[in-house]
Amino acid sequence: MPAVKKSEKENSFYDNAIISDKVKDRSNDPYFVKKAEEAKAFLHKHPLPEHLKK
Repeated sequence: MPAVKKSEKENSFYDNAIISDKVKDRSNDPYFVKKAEEAKAFLHKHPLPEHLKK
């Protein structure tokens, strides 16, 4: 698995970060689909106050 080590030091917290283009797509994972549906249902039942919406 080829990976490129981050050469720029933008933040000392991420000094050893490795950047890779080979990341799994989890958009259709049943766990995350269920969580997204639950979040939508919650926001439908308990909407945000108007002053917090953009």
